[in-house]
Amino acid sequence: MYLYPTYFIDLGLRALMRNPFFSLTRLSLKEGESEFRPLEGGEGLVVTLGPNTSFFDRPSRSVCRWPGTKTIPRQSPHPLPERSWIMNELSAFLHIFCGGGDVKFNLITTLAKQREILLTAGDGNVVEKIDLTDLAREGVPPLHFLQPAYLCSSANVVLQAVPCDASAMSWARAPYIYKTYPFDDFSKPAILCLSGRTIVWCERLQPGESRDFALGNVIAASANVAAKLRPTSQCHPDDHKAAIFEERSARVDETQSASKEAVGKRAIRARFREFAAASKILFESIRAREGFLVCELTNHSAKPAYVFIQLNKGVFYGGSGLVGFAIRIISTFFRLSHVSMSC
Repeated sequence: MYLYPTYFIDLGLRALMRNPFFSLTRLSLKEGESEFRPLEGGEGLVVTLGPNTSFFDRPSRSVCRWPGTKTIPRQSPHPLPERSWIMNELSAFLHIFCGGGDVKFNLITTLAKQREILLTAGDGNVVEKIDLTDLAREGVPPLHFLQPAYLCSSANVVLQAVPCDASAMSWARAPYIYKTYPFDDFSKPAILCLSGRTIVWCERLQPGESRDFALGNVIAASANVAAKLRPTSQCHPDDHKAAIFEERSARVDETQSASKEAVGKRAIRARFREFAAASKILFESIRAREGFLVCELTNHSAKPAYVFIQLNKGVFYGGSGLVGFAIRIISTFFRLSHVSMSC
C-alpha cells in the first residue's frame, strides 16, 4: 500500500504543510513592510521582509534565511548621537561590566526581493508578539523588559539600556533592563517579540489595580507600574487602599511634574539614594529563598498598564555582564547553603 501514487502525493503535501515558510495566503509586502508570524505552539517565528526592509534580531536566534538577505552585526536599533572616543569606550565598558551602554543587535536586511527568516525562541521557550504602536495609542508609557527576553523587533522600534530603580529592581533583579517604545510615527506597526519559558501571560492593570507575582516570573512591565517586595506572610493591601491610588493618580502626576526642577538640583544625591534603595532590594531578593518574598505590582497612574509574565521561570537572572555573573554566583551560594534565612 505504501507504493501507491496517492501515498507519495499525501507524503509530499504533509511535508509541504509542515514547512514554516509555506502559507496558503502568501504575503505580498511592499518596500519597508514586514510581517512577524509566530509558529504553531510558539516555539519559533517567521519574519517576512519586503524589498529593502530590515529588522533586528538577537544573535544566534536566526535558524534559516532565504538567499538575498544580509546580516550586519552589532548595530544599534536607533541612531546614536555623535560622541567622543572616551564616551564610546565608556559605553563598551558598561556593556561588558553590567549590561549597560549602547544596545546592539544583528541587523538583517533584504536586498531587492521579499524574503523570509526563521527564528527560534530558544530551548523550551515560546514567542510573545507585542505591537508597541497599539500600546502607545492606549496611552501606555514605554515598556521595560529583561534583556535575555528579547528575540527580535521591527526597524521602527527604539531600544535603550536603562539602569534599574528601586521599583524595577523588585521584579527585574538586575542592574540594567531594556526600555522600548515606537518611533513617533504610529501609522506602521512597531513589533517587539519576547521569548519566555513555556507560556507568556499578559496582565492588563487598570488605574488602581494591583497584582502579586512570584519573583522571576515577570519578564516585562510598562513604566507606569510601581513594584515592591513584600513578605509572603503579609496580606495584600485591601481593595479600599487600591481604590485610593486611582483617586490620587492625577495629583501624583502634578506633583511629579512640579518636582522635576527640584530633582534636577539634587540629581546626584537623588541618584545615590535610588542606587542604594535598588541595591538593598537586590540584596534582599538574593538572600531570600524563593517563596519568602512576593513582588507586588500596582498601577498608580491614570493610564492602563501591562505586565508580561512567564509561567515557568529559569534560574536567578541577576543581569548580564560581569556584575550579572557575580550576582548569579552569589545567589547560587545562598540557595545551596543550609543556613537559616529570615526575611
